[in-house]
Amino acid sequence: MTIIQTLKLLACSALAAAGTALTGTAFAADPYPSQPIRMILPFAAGGQSDVIARMVAERLRPGLGQPVVVENLAGAGGMIAAARVARAPADGYTLFLPNASTLTIAPHLQEGSGVRASSFEPVATVSQFPLVLVVNSNSPYRSLADVIAAAKARPGKISFASPGVGTTPHLAGESFSQEAGVAITHVPYKGGAPALNDLLSGQVDLYFEAPATIVSQIQAGKLRALAVTGRKRMASLPEVPTVTEQGFPKLTLESWSAFVVPKGTPPAVIDRLRAEIEKVVKSEDFDRKLEERGFDPLSLSRADLVRMIQSDNDRWAQVIRERRITGN
Repeated sequence: MTIIQTLKLLACSALAAAGTALTGTAFAADPYPSQPIRMILPFAAGGQSDVIARMVAERLRPGLGQPVVVENLAGAGGMIAAARVARAPADGYTLFLPNASTLTIAPHLQEGSGVRASSFEPVATVSQFPLVLVVNSNSPYRSLADVIAAAKARPGKISFASPGVGTTPHLAGESFSQEAGVAITHVPYKGGAPALNDLLSGQVDLYFEAPATIVSQIQAGKLRALAVTGRKRMASLPEVPTVTEQGFPKLTLESWSAFVVPKGTPPAVIDRLRAEIEKVVKSEDFDRKLEERGFDPLSLSRADLVRMIQSDNDRWAQVIRERRITGN
């Protein structure tokens, strides 16, 4: 091979390499998102959380320019879904919409999962709601003071229902028992429906539950609300005092839902997702639909979301430890 032929061959190789590099750069620079996004929900289809997730997914599509597909993955207090998301590529194509329980309670009860709140990057908040402490309409209790007096007179005889061990209603009941200095008995159920049925039939005495599930029963006179755990009274139950008004500010709690992504997701991708989610959450149409379902829209800065997750994580870890609560 002559020197000229060799130089030509080297020149062609250099051009080919340059073309490959340019192609790779163009591919890497494809704008995000360039493919459908999965939104994983740690709850079964058909529930209130599922409805909200699909409302958000539908409204995200125009801004992102890609479909957002909701995938329901219930089980193990949300840890099955959480583990799936934690192991997913940190590329912005897997969104997770847990609630406070999934992110800040379940990991302490299922330590073997290896999943923690720190396994994720917080993105944006969506909604929040307080719990309402309710009793059967035939119950003699009309305030927290009534319940406390009865519990002190009959230690361990007053019962409270929950949808299961490690749920927010369970931890709310344990916190009440601790703060009031009384012994009340936890009765866990496999879901909210059987817990509510037994409350209505008088099989259990108390139940902390989300407003969306029970406001209609209260308004129909089938249940009596004793307290709201929010920072303020509810517009739909204006006559029901808060726990703070009844002398228990430490019982204030509001469950929430927020989007997170796998740890290590690029900041630019998080910013893009956050911007689009914020547009949805702040829209009047979305706000109205949330409120119709008993939720309040929640829009926090990312720094405030990080602080809220850490605060709840620390709070529930302490309750679980002090009350010696273990997973199923």
